[in-house]
Order: sequence, then C-alpha cells, then structure tokens
Amino acid sequence: MSPTTTTYLGIPGYVIFWGLFVLVLALFAQRAYKLWSLVRLGGPDSRLDGAGSRIKTMLLYVFLQKCSLRRVTPRDIAGVGHLFIFWGFMFFMVSYLIYIFIGDGLGMAELIRNSAFSIVYSYILDIAGLLVLGSILWAAVRRYIVRPVRLEPTAEAAYILALISILMLSYFSIEGFFLNISPEPSTPVRQFTANIFSGMDKSVQAGLFTGIWWLHYGLILGFLVFIPYSKHLHIMSSPFNVMFRNLKHRGALVPIDLEKTETFGVDRIEKFTWKQLLDGLSCTQCGRCQAACPAWNSGKPLNPKKVTIDLKELLLETGPSLLKMKGTGNKQPTGSEAPAGSTSTEAPHHPDMVSQVITEEVIWECTTCRACQEECPVLIEHVQKFIDMRRHLTLERSQVPETALNALKSIESRGHPWRGTTVTRTDWTKGLGVKTLAEERNVDILYWVGCTASLEDRNIKVAIAMAKVLQRAGVNFGILGNEETCCGEPTRRLGNEYLFQMLAMKNIETFKNYGVKKILTSCPHCFNTIKNEYPQFGGEFEVIHHSQFLAQLLAQGKFQIDSVPFGIATYHDSCYLGRYNDVYDQPRQIIKSIPGLKVVEMGRRRNKGFCCGGGGGRLWQEETIGERINHLRTQEALDTGTKVIATACPYCLQMFEDGLKAKNADEAVKALDLAEMIEAATAKRR
Repeated sequence: MSPTTTTYLGIPGYVIFWGLFVLVLALFAQRAYKLWSLVRLGGPDSRLDGAGSRIKTMLLYVFLQKCSLRRVTPRDIAGVGHLFIFWGFMFFMVSYLIYIFIGDGLGMAELIRNSAFSIVYSYILDIAGLLVLGSILWAAVRRYIVRPVRLEPTAEAAYILALISILMLSYFSIEGFFLNISPEPSTPVRQFTANIFSGMDKSVQAGLFTGIWWLHYGLILGFLVFIPYSKHLHIMSSPFNVMFRNLKHRGALVPIDLEKTETFGVDRIEKFTWKQLLDGLSCTQCGRCQAACPAWNSGKPLNPKKVTIDLKELLLETGPSLLKMKGTGNKQPTGSEAPAGSTSTEAPHHPDMVSQVITEEVIWECTTCRACQEECPVLIEHVQKFIDMRRHLTLERSQVPETALNALKSIESRGHPWRGTTVTRTDWTKGLGVKTLAEERNVDILYWVGCTASLEDRNIKVAIAMAKVLQRAGVNFGILGNEETCCGEPTRRLGNEYLFQMLAMKNIETFKNYGVKKILTSCPHCFNTIKNEYPQFGGEFEVIHHSQFLAQLLAQGKFQIDSVPFGIATYHDSCYLGRYNDVYDQPRQIIKSIPGLKVVEMGRRRNKGFCCGGGGGRLWQEETIGERINHLRTQEALDTGTKVIATACPYCLQMFEDGLKAKNADEAVKALDLAEMIEAATAKRR
C-alpha cells in the first residue's frame, strides 16, 4: 500500500508526487546556481592541488566529524550529538532514495518492503531515529536553557529543531500505522509505536497513515527548499569548503604580486577570492571561533563569527547587482564611487566594507592568534581576510592606528619597530665574545637575535642567556649584528606587504651572501616568517626555534642541569610557535628537565592556548577597549599558583611582565624565557 497509488480529486498520486519533486528541485537548483554564481564573483585561488589529501580531509572532517569530536569535553558533548544527527540524516537520506523515490515514486514499494534488506535496514533506521531525537532534545536544552554564550536562541534554530523532530516522529508514526494496517515482520521500536495506535479503527489509521506520509514527504521537500536560504546552507557548502582547504603551510600569508597588482588589499566583497567567499556560505554559526577569540573574550568589538556572517550577508545583498554589472561589462563601484540616490540605470550604492560593514576598529583588533581557525569545524580561514583588509587600509588609505604607524615608520627608517631605543644590535654582546658573520663566517648556525631580543631591555637578557647556553654547549654560532634588520613580520601583519617584501628580499640576500644554511631564532614570529614565508621569495633555509634547539642539546647531553629555586612553573604556548607550527612538546621537555621544578598547566593550553595579546602587530597598538588580553592570560597563569611563567616568545614575555605588574604580582611571580631558565640551571657548572 502506497499513498502514491491513490487518486486525489481526480489527480493520480504519482502526478502529485513527481510534480512536487520537480518544482522543489527547480527551486533548489535555481538557488544553488545563484549561490555558485556569487562565489564565482571572487578572485582566483588555486585549490586543486593534492587531490588525495583533499578527499582524505573531507572524509575526516565531514563524514567522521573529526573537528567536532575533537572538541568534545565532559561539559560539552555537542560534537557527539552533531555526529548522531549527521549520520542519522545520512541513513535517512538513503531510506528516502530507496523507500520513497524508488519504492513509492516508481511503484516498487511492496517489492522493497518484502526484501531481506528492508528488514535489516529497519533496525538501522530505528536506532538512527532514536539517536536523532535524543540529540535534538539535548540541542534544544543547550540552546534555550543551559546555552553557552556562543549560541544564540534564534527562531530559525527553533524551526530547524522542530522540523527535524517532526520528521522523526512522523517517520515512527507512519511505520506504526503501516504495521497495524498491513502486519509484517517488524522491529521492537516499530511494534511499540504500533501498539500505541492499536486501539484506533483501522480505517482511521489508514487515513492518518496517508496524511502523515504526505506530510513527511512535504517536510522533506520543504527542507530541501529551505536549506539554501538558511544558516543550514552549510550542509551544501561546507563539504566543499573543507575539501578546498589550504594545503600550504598554515603559518604563511598569501603574498601580493607587487609587479602585477593595481590595487592593494581588499575593500570590496568581490575582491576576496572565491574560496574566501565560500567560507561565509559555509559558516555553521556554532560560535566556536567567537568563544576562542581573545579579542571577544576581553570585551572588544571583534567577533569572528559576526565578521564571517556580515561578509556573507554583504555578498548576498550586493552580489546580485555585481553579477548584473559584470554581465553588462560595467565597472563595479566602491561605496565612495556610487552616487547617493542612484536609480536602476546607475551604479548601485554599496556600503564601504572596511568602514561600514566590518569597521576599522574590528579589523585592527585581531591578534592573528589563529584560535578561530583552530576551532572552526568547517575550516574557515579567518586570518587572511583580516590581513587583506589591513593591506587595503595601510597601503591604499593610510588608515593605520597611530602607534602602529610609528612602528612601521621606525622599521622603514631604522630597521626595527622600537622607535625610542638608542641601543644597537651588538650592545648586548659586550663581554660575551660573540662573533658576527662579518668577523667569522665559518659557523654552523646563525643566531638570528631579532629586533626585540637585541634592542628591548627586558628581552636583551634573553639574548645574553641564549648566547651563554650556546657557548656552554660548544655550539659554533655567529650573529649578523648591525647587518641584521627586522624580519618583516610586524609589517606584514600590519598590512604593509610592500615593506615586508623589501625586508624579506634584503635579508634573504644577506643570508645567501654569507652562505647561511641553518638559522636559530628565539622569536616565534621571526621563526614562522623566515621558515614559512621567506620561501615565497626564494629564501629556503633550515630554521629552528630555540626551544627545539635547546631540547636537542639536552637530549644530546651537551650540558647537565642543576636544580634551581623556581618552585612551581607553568608554560604559556606562544600562538606562532604552537598553533602556527605545532611546537608544543619541546618547551615542556625543557622545563621538566630542571630537577625539583614542579610543572602545572593552565586550563587553556597547547592548541587551545589563550593568546597573550601581542601578535598581529597588537604589541605596538594601544588597547583601550575592554580588559587587556595579557591581563586575562596573566590571571590564568596566577590561578595555577605558579611562581614562574615560562615563555618561548619575546612578545609573550613582555606581555606577562606588564600583566604581572598590573596584578601587583611581579615580586612574587617571575616571567622567564626558556633560555633564561636553562642558563640559570647550568650556571653552577661553568
């Protein structure tokens, strides 16, 4: 018995069935084509390399829900619920194809229901349906009763939860009625449902069966139409977004071809790449990026989820007119070019993306810590968008925060961002016997000191400690001294790609002139830039961070460690060392190698570590809104009861020094670099 075999008001059920399907399919295809056209407005972005890796990523992140499950904790099991809902729908989609479209739609329902496959699959669907219902109930409780801040109790979310619930309940009702009308081998769940309705007259049950069947079919089709207009658009787009993820090193920003480009950065939605536009359509609005963002956590206006949604809305709002103009060959206007009160025959007015949609304040708040990308279940790439918009503000409009602009001017004129210093790059070496490559180029490794460690008072102590440790270990090293200039990392993160490339090319030429093969850095920002971004300009070198190198020296027995009166220590993961380059274990190995030192961990650590607030050029910007990020992180460290906050980054060290003073804890607790800790622990054996 199939509802499609019945005639309704003289219209055969098959005609209604396929007529509705064709109509819905046409509406779905029309919307899908429009969205595809909007994505194509974006610029080129080569994402077709590594087909095997891309397919593997899609299997892991889409079908196995790797990212969602990785974030499951005893207090947040949402990832498990999402997995149940996802796989429940996968099983039901198969059932819709077999039972509804082939069975009912093509008149093969009786044949399919009497097959051995149907009996086995009935058990699968019952389990899937119960898991989906349970997950939906928990999802409703989480979103409307015990919800985390990152989730919003929207009407759309309620509609989706209700729709899925009705789909599952109608499925069980259909099966229960059918079992009472046409007895057949069944499952315990279906038998339980059938028993609920067993007291009804069979003719009534037959009518309810038919009505609920058509309701169920209508809900399936309605869901298909609704998806591309809702936040559940990610069901369609996120598999592609995951598959076309960045396969290059995540620590490297995309360079600008300065010789070919006519404008710098991005100020209009269509100037993003097609993949960046696809990011917006793929957002699940789960808010994980928001919950991890240090700017948002400290009360600042930046919310990465909102930025992604705002860019998506801008694309949906302005995209149709851009497509129309593209079709007619007209110039696409900026907000300032479009005349007010324009008519349909004139260029439409679009809001200025970097001042009206996102706003400069939000753009400059990003620390580029990459926590948002680490948390995103559909692999949205947030950081590059912020840098692209900064590039426009810096190079096209010269709209840079004053303190950041001063740092950029200092780098351009003096080769470093520390504008007020009178120290030279070799002052710290006095009495240490450290050679420059100009004096002795026959060295095994170049110690790239960096601007901060060679010129900033607190971090000069780190450079001295590092040199002493290298000497005690018998390492043949040298420095560039006054030939060293800024690696360019702050300039690139502050949007001045032009100055960055000049600095990078100059440094690469210096390295090659001295025949440098191996470079040691104590700054994760220098480490990431020279290791992952200099290759974009022909600078291929072996680059190692001092935490990695010190761990190697310890493993090789190059020096022995004595106990030191540090007491309790906690380690802070630098974003550019950890999330950007996966260096988590070596720093901890170093700390644990010091006898008598008790190590405690902060709650947010390793890939979930909380930013100190100094990255993305924020070290040279005023923090005037909300609480200071470094004060939040300092308090997290103090809550462990530590006496030493161990770092492996000069930016982090400075931020903790400031944070400890603000908390009036600088006498009881010390912030120390790993090199300082090792130097203190080896000093007795000189």
